Amino acid sequence: MTSDNETVLPPAGKPDLDLVLDALTRLDGKARVIVDRFGKVLAGPADMLASFGPRNSARAPRLHRDHGAASRAAARLLGVRGTETEIAIIAPADGGEPVLVRAAAIDEDHICLVVTVPGRNGAPPLRELQVLFGLTPCEARIVMDLMDGCAPQTIAERHHNSVHTIRAHIRQCHRKIGVSTREELFSRVASLCM
Repeated sequence: MTSDNETVLPPAGKPDLDLVLDALTRLDGKARVIVDRFGKVLAGPADMLASFGPRNSARAPRLHRDHGAASRAAARLLGVRGTETEIAIIAPADGGEPVLVRAAAIDEDHICLVVTVPGRNGAPPLRELQVLFGLTPCEARIVMDLMDGCAPQTIAERHHNSVHTIRAHIRQCHRKIGVSTREELFSRVASLCM
């Protein structure tokens, strides 16, 4: 029995989870995917699922855990429990753009992954980074390069500096922004864009 103020949708009228996740992606540009503890993709935006292949095929789409660092990152993401969250950067084996993945447990068997491409989801303009975090123009440019997915070596070549100098700048940026890892940097700066 329901109260007069409560609306209950019949099963046929409930929104499809894939459609809800797709709508959320259109709102903020961050793809959300529901996976089980083994990494099997259960729901997500249509374009992301299409890249995995048909969901009811014999080979279900999965969060890849096939090599080194990506395997360790996937294990950390799939291991979240309760109210904890986990963040990882996963670089595709095919050399594509690295993605920032945040994981939160839905229940004991399911995890929600939020996937962002750091350079694509935008970063605040250079001047805003300087003002918000007290960065020098050089440090702000380095943060922008990091948000675009550049490695320290690439940034060093781009700015005609040694990789040691760039790493020192990155440490200084981490200190000023109040983070300790590149994942936290992406998350903190990307959160300012929303």
